[in-house]
Formats: sequence, C-alpha cells, structure tokens
Amino acid sequence: MTQTSTEDLYSSAYGVANALLMIETRITDDVLDRVIATVTAMPNFTELDPVRLKRLLEANVNVHVGGYSVIDDKEYKAWIDAAREARPFAFWERYRNFLEKRKRIPRDVIGELDGLTDDILDRLRDPSTSGRWDRRGLVVGDVQSGKTSNYIGLVCKAVDAGFPLVIVLAGVHNSLRSQTQLRVDEGFLGFDTRLNMVYGRENQRTGAGTLPGAPFLVAHSLTSSGETGDFRLNIARGTKIVPGGKDPVVLVVKKQVSILTNLIRWVLSVRGQENQDIPGTRIIPDVPLLLIDDEADYASANTNEYRREDGSIDEENDPTRTNSLIRQLLTAFEKSCYIGYTATPFANVFMHHEANSTQVNQELGTMVGQDLFPRSFIVNIPAPSNYIGAEKAFGLKRPGENGESAGIPIVRPITDTDEVFPARHKKELIVSGLPDSLIRAVLSFILVCAARRARGDIHVHSSMLVHVTRFTMVQEQVADLLEEELRDVRRQLEFEGTGGTAMAQLKTLWAEDFAANAQALADAFPDEDLPPVNWDDVRPHLFDAAKRITVRKVNGSAKDALDYADHPHGLSVIAVGGDKLSRGLTLEGLCVSYFVRTSRMYDTLMQMGRWFGYRPRYADLCRLYTSPVLTKWYRDIATATAELKDEFDYTVAMGGDPLQFGNRVRTHPDGLLITAANKMRAGAKVRAGFSGTISETVAFDIASAEDNFGSFDRFFRGLGDPSDKPSGRLIWKDTKGPAIVALLKELKTTRDSWKANSRALAQYVQERVDHEQLTDWTVVLLTDGKSDEPSEIAGQKVTLTKRDNRSPSEIGRFTIGRLVSPKDEMADLDKRQQGAALSNTVLAWQGKKEPRGEKPKLPSGPFIRQQRARRNGLLLVYPINGAPVSKFPLMGFAVSFPFDPEASLVEYAENSVKQLEEVFD
Repeated sequence: MTQTSTEDLYSSAYGVANALLMIETRITDDVLDRVIATVTAMPNFTELDPVRLKRLLEANVNVHVGGYSVIDDKEYKAWIDAAREARPFAFWERYRNFLEKRKRIPRDVIGELDGLTDDILDRLRDPSTSGRWDRRGLVVGDVQSGKTSNYIGLVCKAVDAGFPLVIVLAGVHNSLRSQTQLRVDEGFLGFDTRLNMVYGRENQRTGAGTLPGAPFLVAHSLTSSGETGDFRLNIARGTKIVPGGKDPVVLVVKKQVSILTNLIRWVLSVRGQENQDIPGTRIIPDVPLLLIDDEADYASANTNEYRREDGSIDEENDPTRTNSLIRQLLTAFEKSCYIGYTATPFANVFMHHEANSTQVNQELGTMVGQDLFPRSFIVNIPAPSNYIGAEKAFGLKRPGENGESAGIPIVRPITDTDEVFPARHKKELIVSGLPDSLIRAVLSFILVCAARRARGDIHVHSSMLVHVTRFTMVQEQVADLLEEELRDVRRQLEFEGTGGTAMAQLKTLWAEDFAANAQALADAFPDEDLPPVNWDDVRPHLFDAAKRITVRKVNGSAKDALDYADHPHGLSVIAVGGDKLSRGLTLEGLCVSYFVRTSRMYDTLMQMGRWFGYRPRYADLCRLYTSPVLTKWYRDIATATAELKDEFDYTVAMGGDPLQFGNRVRTHPDGLLITAANKMRAGAKVRAGFSGTISETVAFDIASAEDNFGSFDRFFRGLGDPSDKPSGRLIWKDTKGPAIVALLKELKTTRDSWKANSRALAQYVQERVDHEQLTDWTVVLLTDGKSDEPSEIAGQKVTLTKRDNRSPSEIGRFTIGRLVSPKDEMADLDKRQQGAALSNTVLAWQGKKEPRGEKPKLPSGPFIRQQRARRNGLLLVYPINGAPVSKFPLMGFAVSFPFDPEASLVEYAENSVKQLEEVFD
C-alpha cells in the first residue's frame, strides 16, 4: 500500500472503531481489544497494525476533561431543556457529528462542550422572552485550548433555540477575522462564504456540510473569509437579508471603529424604531442579539489607545472608541446578550461595574450605556488532560514532597539575539544575518517535520513561529533571510556530497537534543500516541520535509493568513510576525516557536500563549526557543493566573457573584501584576489589598543577600527560643505585629518579586496593626531543606533548601519557581482548622461539573487562609542555598494573610512602580 492509502485506511478504521466505542457505557482495555479485533477482521482493514490502531484510540479515550465552574448572579431561569423538546437542534447535531467524525475530538470533550454550552445558554435568556433584557457574561479558558470550538457550538445551539442574529467580534486584524470566519463556515454554516455569503443549495459545501447525509441548513452571512470579507454597508443594503427575518444571520467582524459604526447603521436602518424612553435614539424591538466577543480583553476594554508602528494613534483601532461602539450596538437592541471569550480575563473584571454612560451618539441615534463588565456570569473552563499548557511546559506546581516541578524539557534558552535584534530597536533596523540560535531552530523544525513523516504523518500541517520584532519592515528582512537559509539547506540535502554541513548539523542536533531528551519527553506524555523514531528513520525524509517548507510573513491582512484550508495535503510553514500573531490566530501543527524579548514585554508574554495547545502524535518533538528573561516573566504571570483561578474556585464555593470576584481581582496583587503594564501606561495609581493572599519571594538580587541574611539573623535572635521544634521546623508563636513590620521595612526585595514587595507588605501590616488586627503572628523557620548544605541562623542549625537557579545567565540574579508548599501554609492551624480547610477544598472540587482527577488531598490556599483569624498572620522563612552565585544563604520568605474585609488598599511605593514600569517597557 502507498503511504497515503495507509493513512486513509487508519483514518477509516479509527472512525469505525470509534463508532463502536460510542455504544459502550464504559471503555476498558478489554473493550478496546475487542473492538480492535472486530475492526481488523473486516476485509478492508486486515493489513493494519492493531497496536497502532489501539494507540490512536487510546489517545482519544484517555483524554479527561476537568469540571468547569460558574460564578453567576443567580437571576437566571433554566430554559434550554424545554427548548430542546420544542424544536430540533439541527445545527448542533451536525456540528457534534463533525467534531466526532472529522475532528476526532474525544467524546468526553464533546460531552463537556454539550453540557457547558447548555449552561451558558441557560444563563442568557430564552429569545422568546418578552420585554427588555440584557445579559453580560464571560467565558475563561486557557490559551489555544479550544475556545473557538466552544463558541461555535454555542452559536449552533443559540440559532437552534431561536436567536435570529449572532455577531462574532474577531480581533482587530484581517488575518484573525478571516481565520475565525473560516471556522464559522466550517462548523456552523457548512458552506464556503468566499464563494457566496448567502445560503443556496448550489453553494460549495465545507466542514460540517460535507458529512455524508448531513443536512444543508439555512443560515446567511454578510461576511466572508476573503480578503475583503468584513462587513460592508453597501453589500448588506444590496441584499434582502434583514436581522430577525425568516432565516438566521451570523456575522464575523473586526473590532474596528468604521466596521462597528456601519454595522450599527445597517441594523438600525432596517429594524430601528424611535425609542420613546430616550429621546434622540432608536431601538430594535423583538430581535434578540447574541454578541460573542473573541479575545474579549483586547480592544474591547476601555483602556489605552492602540498605536501604529510610528507611535501615532490608529483611530480605527482605538480601544476606547471600540468599547463605546460595542456598548452602543448592545443598547440598540431591546434584547441582547454579550459573551466575552478570553484566556486572560483580568482586564474584563477590572472594568468598573457601575460604569454607565448616558452619552448619546447623535449621528447614529444610540446611547453608550453600561460597560462590558460580566455582571451576569463568569465561567472558568479547565483544559482537557491532553492540553499542553504552562504547568507542563514550565512546571508551575507548588513544591511538594519531591521538590518543585521543573517542567518538560522543551524550552531552549537563547542569548545571542541582542546584537541582531536590540531590545529597543527602530523600524529602520538593518538585519544582515540571523542569530545562530534561529538557524538552529529552523534545523529543529526540519527535523520535526521529517520525524512526523517517519511516523506516517505526511499530509498534516506543521508550523514554526518566529517573533523577533513588531516592525513589519524588520519582519520582511528576517523572512527573506530565512528563505535564503532554507534554500541553502535544501540544496545541500538534495545534492549531498557536493559540500556543505547541513546534514552533519542535523545529525548532531538530533543526537544532542531530540535523542537525548526522547525518554524524558515520552515519560511526560504517557497517554499520547508517540511511536519512537531514530536518526535512521528520520534521515530519508529530511529533503522532502525541507522541500515542502515555505516562509510566510503574517502582518495582519487576510492575504497573509495561513491558508490551511487550501492545503488538504498539509501546509509546512515558517510564520514570521509580531503583534498580529499574538491574539487568537491559530498556527496549525505548531512545532517550533522562536521568541525574543521586544520593547513590549506584556504583549510578548501574552503572545507566547500561541505556543500552548494540543500536539497529537508530536508533543515530544516540539521545541520553544526563547530568552531566559521571557521564560521567567511568563512563568510569573502564568503563576499569578493560576493563583487567581484558585480565587475563582473560592468565590464559587462561597456563593459569591461576579461583582464580588471582580472586586477581589481588582485589589489582588496578582491581578495587578497581570494588568500592571496597562495601568502604568494609563498613569493610574497602583494599589493592592493583601487580604486573604500569600506573597512569596521567587527572585533574589545577590547584592542584597548579605544584608537580608543579617536582618533575619537579628530578627530571630530577638525572638528568643522557639516555641516548638517539630521535624524540620522551628516555630515561634505569639510574635507581635510591630516586630514583623520592623523586619519587612529592613528587607530588600527585587522588582521581579513584585507581589512580595517588602515596603508594600510592611505598609499593609502596619495599617492592620493600627486597627488592632494582625497583632499576633506565627513565624516558621524551615530548617530541613533536604540538602547537604548545613548553616546557622541566630544560633540555630539549619539545612539549606536546594533550588535550581532558573536565570543562570543573569549575573547577580537568582530565580526559583515556587517557594511554598501547601502543607507549610497550615503551620499555624490546629487539626480542626486543617480538616475544615481540606473539607472546604473537597466541597469546591465536588461542586464542579464532573470534577477532574483525584479528590484533593491537600487544601488550597484560599481555604487555608479562610481558617485564620483576622489578628493572626503567618511568616514562613526558607534559607536557600544560593551557591555558586552567593556566599550567603538567600532568605526566601512568604507572608500568608487572613481574609479581612475591612482592610484598606495599599499604594505601592513610587520607586516600586518605576521598577515595574521598567520591566514592562
């Protein structure tokens, strides 16, 4: 058999086997073996390898989905079940079949999607409900974890349930809007809008519309996936389509001022009536609108202006004006629902819940109305178990019995880019050559493409992302140099023996990187279908792999979009871009990512999320080339995000509403870390509240190590003898608040330990002591670091904690992953309090829809802090072995605060704000 026919046979066999598994109530190893035996006995599949077929099925079956949780206003009434009984949900059923049969989405994932979209619709409003209503919600999911699939499923069900008009806001760039429209064509419409935006039986089918026996369902779009496919007023007026007419209408538009303005003009011109309640405005009655805002934290929030390369304000992409027009679009409808989708929700919950403008746009006849705060509900969706995210890549778990998690070995530090791409370079920068690390990354991509071919995956998409600058003129030079490098490698591989070192370089790179890490990466993905490959398997495919690779510049227009749909036999591409790649754009088969720090640190960190996602049959081959600085700061922001998700679960368990969660995030130091860049540029004061939080040091300046050691030494000497000496700890009880304040004022913390800013912590503790809170402290010195480095602090023998330096290339710096283990934070709780904290954590876990994984064995931080009285604080001190960069132990510390609803916010010291500004500038 040819390779192509073999792949097709495995695909067909997979479909048959999966259909047989669908009727099984429980899938065990015996059930898998029985189904595989049945399929491979069929005449068409007798030559297939049962072991490989089983691996394909196991990769699906072993995917588990974490339970999602919802914070809501409790003002909704469930209605979707009744709607299902009253009418067929044809769009949803077609989409579900498409996900199962074409996309091979695990059935647990589809089951979760089904339940989740039902829950979201229940929290909207039955479109047949009379009167005026307006619902606002937010759905939070990990970067590249399947949010688009989620809201396409929601669109299908909403139209099935009777919503006549759905508008999807898809970023500010043509490339993302075009890609989103392609996904809507594929999953919802079932036909190619590039050929015809209006339904017709002669339309060329695509996606769900191509399934055998699939119904051709009636829906229209006034936008297409083409270069000029965004909403155009003249096209809309030239059709007979009206919102709220006989057939549903779905539009995919950019968040751009002129587009949104024309969209409002159109809907009001065909459906608007004079609004008796607000003179000078018009309103659209009895046409329920569902507005879906993709990447809702970007451009939709009322924050800073969007600037062009030359620094001038782009009036078309001004977020403040965009925010106003989105609000006007919603208030133009008597009945509307707004749902934002994002991986970084903090800009959304930072919106003021009472922001409400009565300003009237005289030209359009609309009022601005309420801001987009998700006052109705917030949904948190954990990623499935086969998702590769920050925890796997960087090791973000707290240290436990076996030390901190180091992450999987896929990150390759790069330190040779400063001369080629200076951090503050201009758009006129001349690039005369590529850094060695980028050439090595390109060779890695060739190896990955060849290895995938060796595994039998030939007609698949493979992508490499290159982000070294935000300037298009510089990107073009880089793309040209990459194409030149590729041509040279192809020539050497095609005419091997005529000179050149490409083959030798590839062989060495395979041995030093891929072969050397093969076992560790295989162990990291035990449930993935990852057939082993060696150099002899890879070498024959190198030239064919390199020959297929093209270089594309992705600068924001639809013509630059990666047209995977037009390459059914697979597209291998090196995508060179900048900010345009950072929001929502999906790189199919992303194998290698190459990032360096640019002048816009915050945007770059968020862009790195393009890396995360699903990597079936090639997770062990992926590589991420990036700077140590970028790795460190992304880890910090990802860690802060994880902490705030704990706050989300706590709010759910306590029965809180979106407003309470919003208030919590607005004052939480982790929330400030994530949103700090925007706050700095807006010139706002930075204030935080430490109530119910923990602050820990994760970064150290070696220059201050001796002074900090001396401060702790004097502090412990002043405490006298310990109250208790359990194994590995020295504990002082009843330490008074003023002593803690005095210590914190002495300590020197780095800008990288933003959350553990000693001055801010001292100010907060002093404020609470003045109000007769935080008066009594427990201090714990962790003395058993389980290393071979003994030391002495204030006459007490200790063994230093051993932690790897995650920033070895930075002179005078020492950075770790996490400091505190959950059990350490319970040091001041009695057994009853510890039991209550664990019980509440378990109840929160059980309260999720279909809880994921094992029942928690340790309580989570917010529930631990809930048990502590307002007057009680906890200080944990960890002496860390900083050798060889430091002669003195590095004194890591963590401060765990009780919840105190009366606590004031603390304004960060001016110098700390300036430091943070430097980090993000």
